[in-house]
Amino acid sequence: MPSPVCDPLYIKNKEAFFINVAKSIAQASTHPVAPAACVIVRDREILGEGRAILTGSKIEIDCISVAIGATSKRGTPTVGATIYTTRYPFTTPLFQCYQMGINKIIVLAHEWEPFYKDEFRRAGRLSRELNLTIDTYFDTADQRFDGSPQSSRKNPFETDDYDPQHANEIPDEDGVTL
Repeated sequence: MPSPVCDPLYIKNKEAFFINVAKSIAQASTHPVAPAACVIVRDREILGEGRAILTGSKIEIDCISVAIGATSKRGTPTVGATIYTTRYPFTTPLFQCYQMGINKIIVLAHEWEPFYKDEFRRAGRLSRELNLTIDTYFDTADQRFDGSPQSSRKNPFETDDYDPQHANEIPDEDGVTL
């Protein structure tokens, strides 16, 4: 896919791109039941990545905690970043996101793990208290998710209507040309 002339870093459908990166990292997860991974992104740059880990002593470490730890170890600021993850976050990583200035989490839509049901409910309540946005990304045309904007797309990287070369000709919401 050629990049636009005026913006070499422009990514068409960046949600699909970063979710696919997280899905690739999830293949290296050591969690046998619920493998997961995430990437922390700010300004189209991946700041850190993490995968779910199940230790030998059966202690589970969430992928978001691993990514935040790796990013903090490097000293990279995460204020204003977005997390793209393949699994719904737990309460502890949500609070870590709040402390690190991350305000948005995009989760890949899939069947939720039933044994984490109560933890996911607590995480949903905590995200509302902390004003963290948790959005769902639909990457398949699953009948249960009909009505999602991505469900009708066949190619997740198909071109959109935005053309950076003619951005000054796109009318604003009130009909005024910019």
